[in-house]
Amino acid sequence: MNSYQRVMNTLSGRAVDRPPVFAVLGAYGAKLTGTDPRTLYSDASAYVAGQKALQAEFGFDLVMTAFDYSALAEAFGGETAWSAVQAPNMKRPAAGSAAQALALPLPDPGQTGRLPVILDATRQLASVYKKNVPIISVLPGPCIMPALLMGLENWMETVLFHKDIALKLLRHTGVFFVDWANALLAAGADCLVVTESMASSDIATRALFTQQFLPHLTETFARIDGPKVLHHSGGRLNQNLDLLPGLDGLVGVTVSSKDDLTQARQSLGPDLTLIGNLDNLTLPEVTAAELFDMSLARLRIAAPCGHYILCNSAADIPLTTPTVNLRAMLAAAVAYSTGVGCGR
Repeated sequence: MNSYQRVMNTLSGRAVDRPPVFAVLGAYGAKLTGTDPRTLYSDASAYVAGQKALQAEFGFDLVMTAFDYSALAEAFGGETAWSAVQAPNMKRPAAGSAAQALALPLPDPGQTGRLPVILDATRQLASVYKKNVPIISVLPGPCIMPALLMGLENWMETVLFHKDIALKLLRHTGVFFVDWANALLAAGADCLVVTESMASSDIATRALFTQQFLPHLTETFARIDGPKVLHHSGGRLNQNLDLLPGLDGLVGVTVSSKDDLTQARQSLGPDLTLIGNLDNLTLPEVTAAELFDMSLARLRIAAPCGHYILCNSAADIPLTTPTVNLRAMLAAAVAYSTGVGCGR
């Protein structure tokens, strides 16, 4: 069974040879190929070379297009902060207010800034890995997208005190969200991971999510013709998991290391895939044996009845994480597959 079959079977609830294992590794590809991050995230061939190196070194059950939101902020007119040791981040948003954000033209996915680089890398990955290893694209959720234009503080102030303007901005940026998502799928992505901070209890209350954001999430998801995973984006999701089944094309949810896996399964129901729960911050610090045990513990909780993918629960795994630790995650999935049944 290859990685594509393993992941697709897991998402659809069919039998697998072992649980799939994901690891969010973008800048780590630069480490393996000796490429600086600025080149990695600005040159499609360099980025693909990094993903090829990661696949050859570890064999995780995915390849990823760039987890680089600075490229989106930059496409709207923002400024990027580059680092020698991690993926780039937004340095300055394009707008200082909601009014300025509403006046910004929407980027063209095929023409603006570094967006064509991401699409080119997606096409290259598809030419190599299609139907063999899943090609996963990550993008910011439609409800947090305005923060890329104006910063999180300004966006939250708009949400809380200027509801009508917030709704206009959601509709404005929602057009780009749908266009970008569909462009990634058209370029060859097999599944989209949508990081939606506004679904997290660390950012928004359940009432705020239900009243102001879930309708927008529902509307935009319905306009994207492909499978989608909702990602916690760094905060707890347990309180909102029961609201998510039924979203168009939703096949899974990535929960944080702060979420309880047993409760998450109860809230989400039996038919959607749970992903994640390993804490990024621990990965460089623990031993390989400790990470093996941590991985196996999560598999024993969440995998017996299927619909579970082991993964770290944040963005890029730190570059200081030893390769033996990454291999320990895969080793745990292999060990788990040798006889642990549902309910044991």
